[in-house]
Amino acid sequence: METKELDQIITHRPQKELQAEHAWRLYNSLQEMIRFADYKVYLLYMIAGLILTVVFRDFKDIISHGSVFKFLFGMLIIAALTLVYFTMYTVMPRIVRQPNVASKQLIYFNDISQKEAKEYIDSFLTPPTYEITEDVLLQVTVLSKIIQNKFDYLRKAMWSFYAIIGIILLIQFLELFL
Repeated sequence: METKELDQIITHRPQKELQAEHAWRLYNSLQEMIRFADYKVYLLYMIAGLILTVVFRDFKDIISHGSVFKFLFGMLIIAALTLVYFTMYTVMPRIVRQPNVASKQLIYFNDISQKEAKEYIDSFLTPPTYEITEDVLLQVTVLSKIIQNKFDYLRKAMWSFYAIIGIILLIQFLELFL
């Protein structure tokens, strides 16, 4: 499609309709980012779980090498607990501080679930499009804060995972030479 044709289509559509469409696209994009963060943390759980299962299975052999290995094993446990802590906060939903804009209670599932079906349908179909768009954009700001928190915790979980790998490699290296 040529740019000129696209410009003609866009100029013939009302601005509020375009804003609503963009708001929904942004909302859906943020939902995908939340799923992406969750998939990453699930994968991290799986890989770390497999690695730690193998290491913890042989923990008696590791700590029998002396106090340095006991210390490293203790550090490994701390790193593993740190990983679990940060991955839990990545996955767990959090209540985000309410913004300074009043919600029309049209988009957020918790608001919807507290209404009867007829009441919700009427509340969705009654307001003008711009009010629905405002509610979508309010949810966009909430989702953005949730995503920021998820990726902050995911980054910390990844550093914990790197620490686990580093400690395991150090243990393996020391076992070879000591």
